[in-house]
Amino acid sequence: MAVLWVPGPLPGLNELLAAAGGSGGRRAGYARIKRQWTETIWALAKEARIDKPGPFERAVLMTFDWVEKDKRRDPDNVAAGGRKLILDGLVNAGVLAGDGWKHVRSWHDRWQTVDEVIGGKGPGVGVTIQVPEPTVLMSDGPGLSTMAKRAKRMG
Repeated sequence: MAVLWVPGPLPGLNELLAAAGGSGGRRAGYARIKRQWTETIWALAKEARIDKPGPFERAVLMTFDWVEKDKRRDPDNVAAGGRKLILDGLVNAGVLAGDGWKHVRSWHDRWQTVDEVIGGKGPGVGVTIQVPEPTVLMSDGPGLSTMAKRAKRMG
């Protein structure tokens, strides 16, 4: 398991989309924001020493604990933009081998405001990375993969 605190607030999806459409649509603003945040997350991962012993061996389960100053930004906006930057930064740091289906099994988002947090941290996001135990649903046992095979045979 690895835990990382990323001080924020991170840009939301709306900020990333606005940056991508700026500069005449050349995406220079988006590239600058992405580079800045992925480098910051890379440095935080190195400082927290979660880059060693290297990428996780199996697909991971991630929990994102988003802490916002207030409730002005929609949770889906906060998570969609910030999660992209965090995943890319963790790949750059060598914590994750990739951010696709092979490397990230699932994630869970939770939200709270600064006033609701015990311990007084400001805005940001706590990221917890775990390697879950294998489950029936992801195996050849009776689960989703078996149901998909049956459905394929039937039709």
